[in-house]
This record gives sequence, C-alpha cells and structure tokens, in this order.
Amino acid sequence: LRGREDLLDLTETGRGLKVQTQKPHLVSLGSGRLSTAITLLPLEEGKTILGSAAGDIVLQGAGVAPQHCFIENARGTLTLHPCGHPCAIDGQPITCPTRLCQGHVICLGQATFLRFSHPAEAKRMKSQVVPDEWQSPGPPRGLGTGGSFAGRGLGAWGLWPRRGNGE
Repeated sequence: LRGREDLLDLTETGRGLKVQTQKPHLVSLGSGRLSTAITLLPLEEGKTILGSAAGDIVLQGAGVAPQHCFIENARGTLTLHPCGHPCAIDGQPITCPTRLCQGHVICLGQATFLRFSHPAEAKRMKSQVVPDEWQSPGPPRGLGTGGSFAGRGLGAWGLWPRRGNGE
C-alpha cells in the first residue's frame, strides 16, 4: 500500500506474505488462542494510549483496563508507561516507565501480546552484530531505576524459543 507517508510494503514470499513499514509499530498477536489475525499498530510521535476503551489503540482481552498504559515516542525513543495496570516485557513485570527495544514482546493484562518493532533500531542492531549472535534485546530496563529486572524471559515461559547452549 503506497501513496501515504507511512509506507507499508506487502511482498509475496512464496506461500507467505511479508509486511514491512519504516515507522516504529506494534504487531498485535491477538488475545488468546482463538485470535486469527495479526494487526500492525503504528506508534506515531507523541503519546499513544492503549486500552479497552476508545483511545488511540483499542485492545480486547482479559485484564486489559480502559486506559491500560501509554507509549511515548520522543524522536524515535519509545517508552512504555504502565499506568498502574499489569504490564510485562519479555515475561518480566514492569511497574515504572520502561524503554522499549526492537523485538520486545509486551503482555497487557492476562494474555494480550504485542511485539514491538522499530525498523531503524533493527537496522542498527543488524549492522553491529554477526548473525549467529542475534539475541533478544535482554531484560527491560526501567527508567530512573538504573537496574534491570530479574526473572525469566519468554523462553522460560514456553512462549518464545530459547537460544544458545542447545536450549
């Protein structure tokens, strides 16, 4: 789909379909096993409110509050603000504003999963790493806390493939 500033490329890849955009976005992985669609949700400059009520991005799912959280996009740096509701990044609960990195998987409520994609950041990461070393961006880091969160990543929860050491 071309013609707008937010370019969206659709490419057939044999039996599959590849969808790409150059702007930071979320890929909705649905709200459980009965979900059959994948949705791209753009994250424009400024504040994007996510929740079950009318807002910028409306999500349905168990435990998703009307104004569950928001994502701030400040010149390409994106930060998730939980607003006091259950949020996790790569299986790690967060309670304070946390910077998002390419590939993070966000869970809102009990089972609403979103994958964060930042094409410019992915391009930078690919140019700095050899393919065998591609890994998850690591545990989320809260802003202002100076530390990382301990705990298990999505691989440990059986939601994401483990990497390295034959796992």
